[in-house]
Amino acid sequence: MHVSSLGEFEQGRPILERWKARFPDDKILLSFYSPSGFNIRKNYPLADLVFYLPLDTRKKMNLLIDQIQPDLFILVKYDFWPNLLQVLHRRNIPSYLISARFRPDQYLFKKWGRVFCRQLQVFKWIFVQDEASTLLLKKHHMQQVVVAGDTRVDAVMAGNRQPTTDNRQLVLIGGSTWPVEEKMLAKLWKSPDFKELKKELRLVIAPHDITEEHLVQIEELFGGEVIRFSRCMEPWRDAFNLYNVILIDSIGLLSGLYGYADLAFVGGGFGKGIHNILEPAAHGIPVVFGTNWTKFREAESLIDIGAAFPVNDFESFSSLVKKLCSDSNFRSESGNQAVSYMKSQMGSSDLIIRYLLGK
Repeated sequence: MHVSSLGEFEQGRPILERWKARFPDDKILLSFYSPSGFNIRKNYPLADLVFYLPLDTRKKMNLLIDQIQPDLFILVKYDFWPNLLQVLHRRNIPSYLISARFRPDQYLFKKWGRVFCRQLQVFKWIFVQDEASTLLLKKHHMQQVVVAGDTRVDAVMAGNRQPTTDNRQLVLIGGSTWPVEEKMLAKLWKSPDFKELKKELRLVIAPHDITEEHLVQIEELFGGEVIRFSRCMEPWRDAFNLYNVILIDSIGLLSGLYGYADLAFVGGGFGKGIHNILEPAAHGIPVVFGTNWTKFREAESLIDIGAAFPVNDFESFSSLVKKLCSDSNFRSESGNQAVSYMKSQMGSSDLIIRYLLGK
């Protein structure tokens, strides 16, 4: 399996887990493009080898396939390697594309991108997230397309997703935040007309960048009210009673932290695109994010059912957070809609496994 980075790994992970559970003696090889994904998952226990793909030349890819001799190849989402795909195709090694989503404005469907679009023909099956992607691919003469949904749903819905807190302060989590979201949270926290709600609310910030320099910048935004997670020795329930703002300064906690939250402000929406909103939705909490969400099917779906809310600026953000904090019925209904959506989207991974096995 090849993934670009950490997000794509999370989409591919349910497939690897199901395959290994069914065929424990099979070898799994996992390749990355991005160091951010590789560095975090280089010790992934289900993989027998985790590595970077070499430069995509015909010679290097022939050598790679000679060395690893795969029985099948799975590519997650978009990170196409033309020479690798051609080498696999010439050797009759089946290739599969999973959790893909296609839009008419993508480079594949531009005049200059048609050569790349034709490379999709080498896949034995293309598993897409929605019907619109199917129609678009079939318009471009590809018939080996299956609507399977997003495998990330299976990943985030695995395990216990029951609420982990009761009878405590309201908790707002800023998840995978960037400076723009952190400044909005700090402005909200210091706003005079937020003074009363602030008595009932605790804030947890899990920034995308946890370098020391950035952590200090966040601390300066909030002043003396913030404590780093690494210095917070109390259990979470007690910590919410003792500290107003908790700054997460380590990796790997965010998914579980959503279980303590009442609402989430997910970062990335004022930049290249929102980060993972399926995790807070799986925990049944309303999700707020910035304007760059249109490329994400789950965002569109959650917005349509009133489980997620895009904001354009600080004023709309402040107004929405106040409403979600003060109106428990509104907050609860939004969270219930999120869980219902997530449950309706489960099963993608099992469907893909059946196709991989030719059933």
